[in-house]
Amino acid sequence: MKYIIAISLLCIYTNCYSQIPVTIQHKIDSLVAAKAIPGIIIGTTDLKTRSYYTAGFANKETSQLFDAATQVEIGSIGKTFTAYILTSVLIKNKISDSAFIGTYLPDSIQQNSSVANIRFVELMNHTAGLPRLPNNMGTPINSMQPYENYSEQKLFSYLKTVIITKNGKVNYSNLGAGLAGVLAERISRKSYEQLLKQYIAKPFKMSYTQMNAAPNRAVSIGYFNDSVATYWTMNSLKAAGGIKSDATDMLSYIEYLLKNDQSLVIQNITKPTAVINKRLQIAKGWHILSLPNNSSLYWHSGGTYGFSTFCAFHKETGKGIFIAVNAFNKNNIVDGIGIDIMSKMLDLK
Repeated sequence: MKYIIAISLLCIYTNCYSQIPVTIQHKIDSLVAAKAIPGIIIGTTDLKTRSYYTAGFANKETSQLFDAATQVEIGSIGKTFTAYILTSVLIKNKISDSAFIGTYLPDSIQQNSSVANIRFVELMNHTAGLPRLPNNMGTPINSMQPYENYSEQKLFSYLKTVIITKNGKVNYSNLGAGLAGVLAERISRKSYEQLLKQYIAKPFKMSYTQMNAAPNRAVSIGYFNDSVATYWTMNSLKAAGGIKSDATDMLSYIEYLLKNDQSLVIQNITKPTAVINKRLQIAKGWHILSLPNNSSLYWHSGGTYGFSTFCAFHKETGKGIFIAVNAFNKNNIVDGIGIDIMSKMLDLK
């Protein structure tokens, strides 16, 4: 993902979505009718009431409809989960987020000061200087699974020799987020799946948020153009976007963050740590948009070969949203809908 979305987010200030129909249902029905998207699920919350809106099909072949329990890939929204997990692990083990990561990596990588001197916070706010992806991923055996064969061994081999130049600027990196998850595993001596359950799924009461397709649950099919896109298996980079969830669980996620805003971990991960531009900052995982009323919108989007997603919340009002479209590269649509709904919920226009 690049920060093109930031341009769209700033449209809040120019009212560029004023032509979008007032009703959410009308808008998404129109998108499906125009064949712009195969299907969509939207969930909103104000901490008192949850509302869900759906249109189109979760599976076009079987005419399966979306509902709040339909599983989807959340893509890079999972980076906010990774930030929460790694921050929790660091606090538990009394490790500062400004500590160097080299101590917790194999000796052969510690010898590469370019990597060893990266700080934990720099992985979570994308200022480590790492590229979006490593250059030794190779050609995937299955073109629909670009990460499947990228093992931890390949990751460590890359980190032994890569030379990076830090400039303090935000450079969005799946590699950095994936490495953050690996470090959480190494420090805690638990798998990412175990950490996801321990720190998020169980305490947040997210029963169907996991790394694999949930058995005996309705699962949405994702589409890459007209082809079925299998759910990604992300191997060593799974912390960058390998989580599966549903709209019910994602609203539980947002509500937990809002209700427990004063907790040490949530305070930590929502504190600004880097500046992207005069209206956009980044915390740990979460992006922060300054709004006209001097409050902030926390947001993240995501994309896999089968899904385009958006998630946002507003601390001051306790309002939030999750959206998933089961198609590749529809973030311009998803982000636009999410921005428009949130701006209406916040009475910004």
